[in-house]
Amino acid sequence: MLQIVKFPDPILRERMPEFDFNNPSEDPKQLEKEMLDLMYSMQGVGLAANQVGKRVRMFVIGNPAEPDKGEAFFNPEVVANTKDMQDLDEGCLSFPNIYVKIKRPTAIKARWQNSAGEVQESELSGYDCKTFLHELDHLEGITYQDRVSTLKWAVAVKKTKKRKYK
Repeated sequence: MLQIVKFPDPILRERMPEFDFNNPSEDPKQLEKEMLDLMYSMQGVGLAANQVGKRVRMFVIGNPAEPDKGEAFFNPEVVANTKDMQDLDEGCLSFPNIYVKIKRPTAIKARWQNSAGEVQESELSGYDCKTFLHELDHLEGITYQDRVSTLKWAVAVKKTKKRKYK
């Protein structure tokens, strides 16, 4: 059974290798199902393979309110992005209850393979764009903590501790 890897586990700092559909180390459809199930059980909206200890270039995105619409993104990449930026709250299952505003593009054009290995391409904006970029960062060994100043991170952690003791 899959479990969430928490920071500072070193796998969260590793760049994940491409998923090889010709010689898969995992059954892609099974991995997609197990990761979506775990993500939904944790009330998450995105989950990268390295967050469950799997060394493959893949993540899932979905809305717990619409579980049948969740999907896997194998070997994802950003093809283009807008210059316009937005500052949205982000959280992460590997950093429980810490939320911080991260500046990211408002829209991207992305390419990936689905769990059948078929190449997909789409424009993503708003929340979907933010979630895609957050999960793609994980596959590069980047956490959202790396996207903010030390002070901004310290304030977010302090807010989390205050919420815990109320």
